[in-house]
Amino acid sequence: MKNYLITLSEKILLKAQINEDSVSLRRELFYVKQKNLEVNLITDDLRKAFWINIYNAYVLILANETKQQKKLFKQKRIKIARNRLSLNDVEYGILKRYKFKIGSIYIYDPFYSKFIKNIAINQVDVNLHLRLDSNALMDI
Repeated sequence: MKNYLITLSEKILLKAQINEDSVSLRRELFYVKQKNLEVNLITDDLRKAFWINIYNAYVLILANETKQQKKLFKQKRIKIARNRLSLNDVEYGILKRYKFKIGSIYIYDPFYSKFIKNIAINQVDVNLHLRLDSNALMDI
């Protein structure tokens, strides 16, 4: 049986890749309950698949909507489970387990929201940067 949230994230990513409207799918994502995220994304593999799809989709979506790339990663424009997240929240809070980057080092940030802490992965993947498509901005 296919995981509903993984399928939803894949559909959003596909729409973003072919530059089609994904508003209805993103609205659906906004109304997903936090409990459903926690229950349906119980393993790190499921969480990584979901959040990498969301991250890559929103890089493409926001790059088309935002002209200033510096603000692109800081703006809280990703709406999930009635929460607003930025690309930095997804990358550093969820996928890199509440760390932020200063220069070339990562520092643990204890001030991330409870929402992010509850849905973050447990084990950070050292090859994660290969799956995140922030380089897609160069093509736009």
